[in-house]
Amino acid sequence: MSRWLRTISRCVTIIALGVLPALLVALLVAVVATTGVHGSDFWTFWDAGRAVLHGRSPYPALQSLPHEATRTFAPFVYPPVAAVMFVPLALLPYTVAKLLFLVLSLAALALALRLLGVSDWRCYGAAFGSVPVYAASGNGTISLFLLLVVAAAWRYRERVAAVAMLLGAAITAKVFLWPLWLWLVRTRRFRAAALTVVITVAALALSWSVIGFSGLREYPRLLSRLTTLEGTHSYSLYALERSLGLGDAPAQAVVYLVGAIVLALLAVFVRGDRGLFVGALALSLLMTPILWPHYLVLLFVPIALVARSFTILWVAPLLLWADATAWNGGAVSIVGLLAMSSAILLLSGRRDSNSGPPVPQTGALTRLRYAPRPGQITRRGVYTDGRSIPASLRAAR
Repeated sequence: MSRWLRTISRCVTIIALGVLPALLVALLVAVVATTGVHGSDFWTFWDAGRAVLHGRSPYPALQSLPHEATRTFAPFVYPPVAAVMFVPLALLPYTVAKLLFLVLSLAALALALRLLGVSDWRCYGAAFGSVPVYAASGNGTISLFLLLVVAAAWRYRERVAAVAMLLGAAITAKVFLWPLWLWLVRTRRFRAAALTVVITVAALALSWSVIGFSGLREYPRLLSRLTTLEGTHSYSLYALERSLGLGDAPAQAVVYLVGAIVLALLAVFVRGDRGLFVGALALSLLMTPILWPHYLVLLFVPIALVARSFTILWVAPLLLWADATAWNGGAVSIVGLLAMSSAILLLSGRRDSNSGPPVPQTGALTRLRYAPRPGQITRRGVYTDGRSIPASLRAAR
């Protein structure tokens, strides 16, 4: 490539992945600072935190829910842990609190990518310029914090207490992430799996006791009602089935059936730690009846695991700008989003190109070249980057 072509390519890259994402973040700050409370997830969280402060239940009464959802419909239906965690922000004025939350959300994205080993600035530009990140931070959702927690769970997966606390926090904040617990079981991290259950149950019990267990009995019916109201407008498999004419009960039955099939395929055919982790994340996104575009910030985990430097995979979330509406536009838009997500998840099952070549099994030079540095080998018989340790090296240990 000639010098002037390289110069043009460099300029285009800087503008597309540096300047434009920076302008988008500036626009985001301006929009968040000037918009009101209607339709904002952050208002829902902030108001729930204020309810806890005043000793009230953050949950709406079932009788108060509308017959049809509107775009501004945003009731608090999260586990009570989320309401308790927003109490510190509820002490601040709303505008100050939402701007602080925006800054913390964007910082969570950067820290998550860093924990996943991403250092290429182009990857950060692609992430900050994507629709899922814009939607997550602009609406004031907790999705970017979930991304940070999931990334940290992978990074510290060999530390029992750390991974248990992280996955316990993720599941209590968003129940649809429960398949990540199955990853612990499938990879024989039984102590971490047991501790995750204890932490999850304890967190739910303590947070519900703070509000006097208000809404506990009605909570399953509240979630079911929310699925009926909002699920059909989202981009989930359930929404696709409903758009094709299936009723509520048959659609949910098909989701459970597909989920069981995927779970069986993961159990039988997937062996690697990373593959099982990505598979559990895929199962979470597949089985949730409500899937908004901002949930897809979680796709940056498998993207970063397969490509820590900039590749075409980092461009995939940017394609969602072609249809950036919060509510689906019918079966075609749902299929497009699910197809893109599936492609990313399937490609991430391939061997990490940044983890180096496969480790040969024999030879004295092999021992010298591939011998791990102190601390690089985990107790589970794999390198910290996911490569299997040759039997000869394991014997040498």
